[in-house]
Amino acid sequence: MTLSLEDSSVEDLNLALSFYRRLLIRLPLILVLGIAAVIGLSHLGTALSPPYGVYFLGWDLTTWGLLGLLAALFAELWWEGRQIGHALDSPEMRASPIATLMGGLGVIAQRARGMGMEWSGFLGPLRPVRTR
Repeated sequence: MTLSLEDSSVEDLNLALSFYRRLLIRLPLILVLGIAAVIGLSHLGTALSPPYGVYFLGWDLTTWGLLGLLAALFAELWWEGRQIGHALDSPEMRASPIATLMGGLGVIAQRARGMGMEWSGFLGPLRPVRTR
């Protein structure tokens, strides 16, 4: 399947870039808050049932917290990948959003270059290419 320039507008590409910016802000935030929550769960489990902690289905609260953190990271990557796929009108990105997240930046750059546009800074809005 070949892509043509009519598949995206500048607004769609800017929307996809804003989704990437949001992803780069949310991932570290989820990691920091998630690790803090896991440490809190560890202390809570030990406080409720010293010295070994609380176990649920054979795993302690710390393990459940880590599994929840991984699930939250996976869900965030999947959701943002789907949003970027919808913004770019890309069936490949909608089909496997996590695997194609890195390729999405290349698609945006290729489509923007074809329209005579380039990025402005940290995944910022598109602007016309400057001639030197």
